[in-house]
Amino acid sequence: MEKLQKEGYSTFLNEYFKKNSDLFSQLSKNQTPHTMMITCSDSRINPSLLLNAQPGELFIARNIGNVVPAYQPAKGSTQAAIEYAVNALNIPKIIVLGHSNCGACAHMYHEPKEGEVALPHVESWLQHIVPAKSAAMLEVHADDSKNIFELTEKHNVIVSLQRLMEYPYIQSRLVKDEISLEGWWFDIGTGKVETYNFSTRYFESVVE
Repeated sequence: MEKLQKEGYSTFLNEYFKKNSDLFSQLSKNQTPHTMMITCSDSRINPSLLLNAQPGELFIARNIGNVVPAYQPAKGSTQAAIEYAVNALNIPKIIVLGHSNCGACAHMYHEPKEGEVALPHVESWLQHIVPAKSAAMLEVHADDSKNIFELTEKHNVIVSLQRLMEYPYIQSRLVKDEISLEGWWFDIGTGKVETYNFSTRYFESVVE
């Protein structure tokens, strides 16, 4: 692992950094990202790779389950990141990026087994996903052919978008059309991205 890290850094320094030295020289002075991405801590999710974005383009906040908590002043790091992105960096777009096979969403249906390691902080954090679970269960009750895990992942994105709209400084910008909100769901196995359509209230494929 240590050898891999050293080789990885060496490749970055001698190839990517060298090729983009002017970009990094500019970035050393300031940042002007055009998009904030709120996504999962999951190691399989790489927003910069997904969007082919260069350093300095995306302001990324990660947490377990790509959750946006309800607005509470000075409550946590995700809220602080959102506040900084909007009020200090004036980022005009926020994307909430969910994904397939999300462990956080799946855990909502997990029945604890005797001898399992306790995860009290995780359990507490995942309470933010309860409304998404409830919405997914209601939808499956109406049509049991649907995948409850995928539904929970997508409803989790929708709930996060709704919460963002409750942040006062985002509300004011939405009214003035100074910021846009988007919800994405990424299928890891196929590479497909679906975006939430606020008009139809369904997720739709980005590329047909």
